[in-house]
Amino acid sequence: MSDSALSRPRTRGEVLCREVDDGFILYDPQVGKVHSLNSSAAYVWDRLDGQQSLAEIAEGLKAFPGAGGRDLLRDVLDAVEGFRKEGLLLPPEGEAAQRPG
Repeated sequence: MSDSALSRPRTRGEVLCREVDDGFILYDPQVGKVHSLNSSAAYVWDRLDGQQSLAEIAEGLKAFPGAGGRDLLRDVLDAVEGFRKEGLLLPPEGEAAQRPG
C-alpha cells in the first residue's frame, strides 16, 4: 500500500460544509470561495480528521450505491488532491501552508 493511502490529512477547521438540495457545498471564508461536492466527496471530506487513513476512508465508500467495481482508493486520492490544491486542508506536519494561486 502506498504512503499516500496511509496518510491521514485534516481539513482546515474554518472551512464550512453544508448540505444543499443537490449535494453539498464547502465554503472557505479565507478566500470567500464556494466548492460544490457530490455525496461521496462530502463523505471523504467529513472523514478527513487526521485519524483515518485514506485507505480506511476508501473502505467506507464501499457502502455507497454504484461503488462496486470502482477504484475507490483512487477516487479518495483524487478528492483529497483536489481539496489540497484548493488549500482546504491543513499542511502535513513539517510543511508550510500553501494557498491556491
